[in-house]
Amino acid sequence: MFLYPALLAGFGFVAVPLLVHLINMLRHRRRRWAAMDFLLASYRKQKKWLRLRQLLLLLTRLAVAAVLVMMLCGWTGGRQLLGALGGQTTHHIVILDDSYSMGDVSGSGETTAYDRALQALQQLTQRLASDEGNHQLTVMRASRASLAVQGGSESGDASADLSSQTVLGDAGVIARVMATEVSPIRTDLVPALDLAGELAAATAADNQFVYIASDFRARDWGSTERLAESMRKFSGDDLKVRMIDCAKRPERNLAVTDLAPVQDVWVAGVPVVVRATIKNYSASEVKSVTLACRVIRYGDDVTTVDPSRRVSGVVEALPGLVIESLAAGAEITKSFQVFVAETGTHAIEVELPSDALGVDNQRSCTLPLTDVERVLVIDSDVDEAGAYTVAAVLDPGSQVRIGAQPDIKPPAFLRSATMEMLAPYRAIYLLDLPQINETAATALQQYVQNGGGIAWFLGDSVAAEDYNRILLSQDRQLLPAPLDSIGNLAVGGTDKTGDVLFGDTDTLLDPLRSAGDASLSMIGVAKGWTLDDQADNNGPTRRYRNVLVRRDGAPLVTEHAVGTGTVVTVLTSLDGSWTNWPGDPTFVPFMLLANARLWSGASASTSRTVIDALQKTVSTRAYFPEMKLLAPSQSPPRVLMEVIGSEAGTDTVQVALDPVERLIAGESNIDDLLRPGLFEWGLLKADGGSEVIPSASTIVTGEGDLERADAAEIRRALLPIDVQFVSSDDWRQQNQFAGSSTLGLMLLALLGLLLAAEQALAYWASYHARASTPVRGAGGKRGSGAGASDPHDGSERHAFGLAAGGR
Repeated sequence: MFLYPALLAGFGFVAVPLLVHLINMLRHRRRRWAAMDFLLASYRKQKKWLRLRQLLLLLTRLAVAAVLVMMLCGWTGGRQLLGALGGQTTHHIVILDDSYSMGDVSGSGETTAYDRALQALQQLTQRLASDEGNHQLTVMRASRASLAVQGGSESGDASADLSSQTVLGDAGVIARVMATEVSPIRTDLVPALDLAGELAAATAADNQFVYIASDFRARDWGSTERLAESMRKFSGDDLKVRMIDCAKRPERNLAVTDLAPVQDVWVAGVPVVVRATIKNYSASEVKSVTLACRVIRYGDDVTTVDPSRRVSGVVEALPGLVIESLAAGAEITKSFQVFVAETGTHAIEVELPSDALGVDNQRSCTLPLTDVERVLVIDSDVDEAGAYTVAAVLDPGSQVRIGAQPDIKPPAFLRSATMEMLAPYRAIYLLDLPQINETAATALQQYVQNGGGIAWFLGDSVAAEDYNRILLSQDRQLLPAPLDSIGNLAVGGTDKTGDVLFGDTDTLLDPLRSAGDASLSMIGVAKGWTLDDQADNNGPTRRYRNVLVRRDGAPLVTEHAVGTGTVVTVLTSLDGSWTNWPGDPTFVPFMLLANARLWSGASASTSRTVIDALQKTVSTRAYFPEMKLLAPSQSPPRVLMEVIGSEAGTDTVQVALDPVERLIAGESNIDDLLRPGLFEWGLLKADGGSEVIPSASTIVTGEGDLERADAAEIRRALLPIDVQFVSSDDWRQQNQFAGSSTLGLMLLALLGLLLAAEQALAYWASYHARASTPVRGAGGKRGSGAGASDPHDGSERHAFGLAAGGR
């Protein structure tokens, strides 16, 4: 109701005229005087009329004091009366950019750009609450609009915080919006503008105003075609757009853009390499930055979720990584090792020092560690020489722990194999098998599609025609391409290249690529299988990648994906007459890297983005369907949710918490599901025990680039739309008095009228003697004196003057 509530104490000034009047009414000492009898008689005759004059004068003076104090306090009431007189409806559409770059604290240290956006909304609402006319308010956050569009919704009501709400005498209508925080979602304003345009078209209004409170980053506003197209959907030729710039000049910002364990055999007791990628979004070079690293263990001693702590697991700090120098816009990847001796799902976190944007300084991932896994090795050689070569690399024995336990089987095992028989194996190695029947091919196809890995070693025994017919039919893709024939490699090469070269980039041997082709110079290849030279496989659309190639350019080792699994094909035999590779030092790292790639398809995901569904599937044989879930929070206590899994298959239940679906369903409180960090599942085992399993949630990178767009360029690109830019500071100044301008003029006019009335009443209630009037004498001239008038006139006026305070 008042712009300056602190000045409300000034209403005590209203009592001053009343106090003065009461003081003047104090009784004085009585003194007998004959003339006073005449005056008192006149006063008693005019008493009612005189008191009425005094009351009107007193009320007028009280009103003057009240109006003056109301003006000083900035009274904002009276909108309903003015609205009734005006009769126009104005629709105000506010788009709040709450993408995570709005968490920028540049220029203040504490106040974020989103805080300024909320303050701008509050100032607008307060002005509308005191302004004339009927005002309707629509408020939409960019994150909610993006989720709604992603879920297929075309209705703005599902994502709008306010939809055409009438602004009443206060700003309480936006109380729920004012309690929101910046989201961890990366998005632009196009979905919000599209949905707000639909709401605007469905709302009858005489005028429309669109307010966009954003930080106007170059990555979003550098190209305005999509934004301009969305803004043109708003109806009305007199559409006015106000761009409220809530950001300050950007300060330094570094971000952790990726964190993941390197693909490997993730087994307890075996060190795992973790890579963290850091990018410098600043405009200048940064030096001597320390990246803090820690592992959070969820072993057998962590059995219950603890809402009072930031994480329930046991936190163990690791040595920090120092970034000595990182140029502006540059990116660097740092590696460190994590060793955990306990099986289960553990977590890893890294964190940068505080800077302009805090949400991208920390990142987490999970590390699922299993016990030793079995791998299947089948060799057609009766001596199983190749099988023992593979087994010796994967399980060297002694104190070296790789994590694989080779299980050597004869070819007959595969002929009758089913998916259930192959499922216990983490990877399958098939060495020079003569034939693969339909039953085995079907089982192998299902195995790979479900995340398993297969490695072929092809030698003399392979029947190419049967392989091509069985393994590449019925949508099977168990070979990279049809096999052609066995070709001999002519003797040649140099001491620097040899018979084998590295192939494509981004393959399983990338860790060895830095050593160059010279590291492969000792490998000799006498012969190998060639692939059928088809355009669809060797052209730009070929489905496989060359890991290693022969000197003549033909593939030697390939890899390709089938479903979620991987197939590695070695187009040569491990027999010494084909190649000497098994005796070369590079064979061991190749086998270990290939084994890690084969295992990776069945590995659990180490993170999810904040907008993806949060899922957990458990077996009803091992766990109860009731689960507890703790959302991430940097300041405990954390929010505890209790959920019940629904049937997802035979003996399994699943919990799927999708923020998009919950938003479409009308559940507005989805903020907890969108938090980045570590979620923790509390599971109750069927045997009476309990277990805690972490799940990492991460932001989508890119919003950390805080470079600003040019306002003039945006304005020019949006023509002919009427666009005005205003900073959040200027917006506050403009709205401070704008809402009560008309009311202030009316109060000023009322104050003038009251002052004029007070003067008139004061004059009327005061004693004023008449001018002397000459009386006609005998000579026909007027004389002077009281005898020329009514003898009671002067007495009555004098008595009234005394009663009025002698004014």
